[in-house]
Amino acid sequence: MALKPDVSALGANESPASSADSTLAEAEAEAEADFGSTAGNGGAGSGPTAQERKCGTKSNKGPVAGDACDNDLDMLPTSLTPLHYDIRLHPDLLSGQLCGSVAIDAVATSSFRTITLHAKTIDIQLATVYVDGVVLASIEAHNVHYNEEMETAQLCLPSEVLLPSTCSQLNVQLIISFAGRISDSMYGLYRSKTRNRHGQPAHMLVTQFQAKCARMAFPCWDEPAIKAEFTLTLTVPSEFTALSNMPVTHSVDHGKLKTVYFRRSPRMSTYLLAIVAGELDYIEAISYSGPKTDSGDARQPVPCRIYTPPADIDKVQFSLDTAVRVLEMLANMFNYEYPLPKLDLVAVPELEAGGMENWGLVLFRTVRLFITKQTSLWIRQKAVYVISHELSHQWFGNLVTMAWWDDLWLNEGFATWIGIYITDKLYPEWKRWDHFVIEDRQAALSADSLRSSHPIQVTIKGSADIDQVFDSITYYKGCSLIRMLSAHLGIDIFMAGVRAYLYKHAYSTATTKDLWQSLETASAIDVGRMMHSWTAHVGYPVLTVDDSLDDCQLQLRQNRYLNSGKPTQEEDQTVWWIPLGLVTSDTPAAHEILHQRTGTIEIPQNARWFKLNHRNAGLYRVCYSRTALKRLSLAIRTKELCTVDIVGILNDMVALVTSGYLRTSTMLDMVSSFAAAAESYVVWQILGYFLESLLLTWADHSDQLHLQVRELARSLFAPKAAALGWTHAANEDPLVARLRAIAIPRAAWAGDSAVISHACELFTEFYLNPDIKPFHHDFTASVFEIAVRHGSDINYERIREMYESSQRWHLSEDHRMAALGAMACTKSEDLMKQTLEYALSDHVLPQDLNIVIGFMVSSHPHSKYVVWQWFCANYQQVVDRLGECSALLGHVVGSVIGEFANESMAQEIEQWFGSKRTAAFDRTIPQSLEFIRVRNAWYQRDKDDAALWFSKYR
Repeated sequence: MALKPDVSALGANESPASSADSTLAEAEAEAEADFGSTAGNGGAGSGPTAQERKCGTKSNKGPVAGDACDNDLDMLPTSLTPLHYDIRLHPDLLSGQLCGSVAIDAVATSSFRTITLHAKTIDIQLATVYVDGVVLASIEAHNVHYNEEMETAQLCLPSEVLLPSTCSQLNVQLIISFAGRISDSMYGLYRSKTRNRHGQPAHMLVTQFQAKCARMAFPCWDEPAIKAEFTLTLTVPSEFTALSNMPVTHSVDHGKLKTVYFRRSPRMSTYLLAIVAGELDYIEAISYSGPKTDSGDARQPVPCRIYTPPADIDKVQFSLDTAVRVLEMLANMFNYEYPLPKLDLVAVPELEAGGMENWGLVLFRTVRLFITKQTSLWIRQKAVYVISHELSHQWFGNLVTMAWWDDLWLNEGFATWIGIYITDKLYPEWKRWDHFVIEDRQAALSADSLRSSHPIQVTIKGSADIDQVFDSITYYKGCSLIRMLSAHLGIDIFMAGVRAYLYKHAYSTATTKDLWQSLETASAIDVGRMMHSWTAHVGYPVLTVDDSLDDCQLQLRQNRYLNSGKPTQEEDQTVWWIPLGLVTSDTPAAHEILHQRTGTIEIPQNARWFKLNHRNAGLYRVCYSRTALKRLSLAIRTKELCTVDIVGILNDMVALVTSGYLRTSTMLDMVSSFAAAAESYVVWQILGYFLESLLLTWADHSDQLHLQVRELARSLFAPKAAALGWTHAANEDPLVARLRAIAIPRAAWAGDSAVISHACELFTEFYLNPDIKPFHHDFTASVFEIAVRHGSDINYERIREMYESSQRWHLSEDHRMAALGAMACTKSEDLMKQTLEYALSDHVLPQDLNIVIGFMVSSHPHSKYVVWQWFCANYQQVVDRLGECSALLGHVVGSVIGEFANESMAQEIEQWFGSKRTAAFDRTIPQSLEFIRVRNAWYQRDKDDAALWFSKYR
């Protein structure tokens, strides 16, 4: 999800269905055109082979035995495979009701007695089954058996359908009429709040089918490997614009309603089918990303549009320009044309994810597309990345799809890598890979250092497991492995393998093994053997370096890294393939490999310093001796190391301090020794993260150490903020602007009075004079936050007014969200509680609740306790607001409990959730508890060491 790629050549296989037309006409009176029943012969699909078992069901008449389900995975039986869905939907946005019908053309490759398909919140009213064009059975509602846990419906036939020995398959057609509901939960077919052409509150119709929610809109085989073609007909209000994956062929008006007919799609997974309908406007441009022209030196045009609510259409020109450029780059990069006849991007006010890659109809949160002159640099960068990420999925995920959710990383890890790669090509001055090392790679390393982590290829058994693996392991560890592998193979060889993979598996599914095979052919290297330890096993290594025995030789040892300390023998069985990337003061990076537990590597005799994992291409940590760290510290001060390598050293040191490999005083020495001379914003970012981690851990235990950490932070960030000032120079390096945007809020966070007073003055001036903004837009979020955190309660009331009436202050969408986050920074406990209640009201979209909670738990030492108490008291309201199975609920739970650092809170949290249903976030709780206990252990281990260091500081 992401944050994902018409084949007119596919033929059609006619089958008679004259009786089907009358059935569908009764179910959908408004759709008056001939339904037809042509079944595409694009192939029966290559769904995963299921080891079948008998599965019980909950039904109208009790358990029914029949079709078998997979013994280990929640997969449907494989006796039938759909080829084509002809879907007619009539949603009523006012009542929330849905009526529809679907004709499914399928093939049977074995005998069957029942038909099982997915259906959730769907009531099947009548199902007619045809075999080779002859009516076999009509199954009424009371004879449909539902399994709520498996989210399936089972149709029982009067007798077993036998596959004749003279043929390999039978043509089967299901004609199903059904009723359902339009959701308000941002899943399935749902209503999103918006505003109509007159500025009045309204709704738009949206779908979010990934990962398992197409079944909420129509009965289907809702698994990624069971691809089919889709023809959609949609009845909506006449003033609506209706969109789907394919272009509209025609529409028929019925007064206040109209029925819209869409072209037939190529073979694709159900989770990629998409619908949007509402009062929308668009802007359009042409991308030359289609099939190559006859001359072969150019590509055919593909129309690209961005749709928004009418009042917002002037905010998306930058995003449209970006989409056009990105689509062209991807087509040329993959040497494969964009596969569909059009591309639409839609700004959706309520969307669970930042973006969703539906084939040909890509959805985004408004903040990801609304980019204006007032938008901050960081949000602009994020928009380019998210657009690149989602459009890369049009090939890697949509054209070629993972066979099952255990290979989700193929979709998301690769799209994350491509998103950053494309962003870096478009805007090299942003140094996007530097940011990846400090943010995204670090997120993966942090999550994967837990005992409760999971392998990147994780077993997915049931529906509850799927949403939880859309996490930093899948996205950022996946991206890190692609980055590591592409660096080792070389980008040209790597992309040659990727192109071969796309061509071989187009319009089908693939596995990790398939990708490795294509890369092996391109590189003549055993990629599968090389990468197996990284994808099949949990965790990653720490490489311990012993330089004490020989000046010219390093002794290396790899062990699994855990942030709770050294692993047990049982936990330390994996031996990884590790690219060493050794660079010294005298030699460039060497491409040597460690593939055993221990090894040695030569360095020049007179080398003044050495560093492993050059540019942090490898996914591991390095533990150096004190002597080696002192030499690296000198190399940092003399600017002999590139920024990415400096960040890698600091990141590793922070992690090794947390886990007990190094003492806290060692990192404090490093920070104080070179911070004043540091110039890169990413270096200052990691310094800030370290001090925040100290503050987070120490605040739960020691007021004295808490104050000392804050004073150290002030001594570092206040001078940097003063030197940079508040004024952006013309044509300023964007990285300098980023540094300024980091230094000023960090200085305020540390208590610098000069920054705080100036920010409060600027806020007051802006509030009183909305048409004159006295500060650069990159500072908007910081000014808002400082004004509420350190100012009077009147600033809180003013920031809420600005959030609710953002147009008066000309706030961009990201700055409106910044105002919401700033409300959560109040130091008043009463206002904290008031803000939390406000976050559950209609003023705040469900997707934005976690903005409030995320800001509040980290704003003040006591605020996380306020949030926890509120959460316990209002848990059911939170569940009702987000949905019990929503991924958003898991994110909120993680934010609520993730900031504590003492054992008593860990026990309280564990006990409280013990009586709750936690299927939607049963990975989140143990991971959060593990982080809490790691912080507690860090404090208990290093409190005296840190106290001694601070007693000598200055």
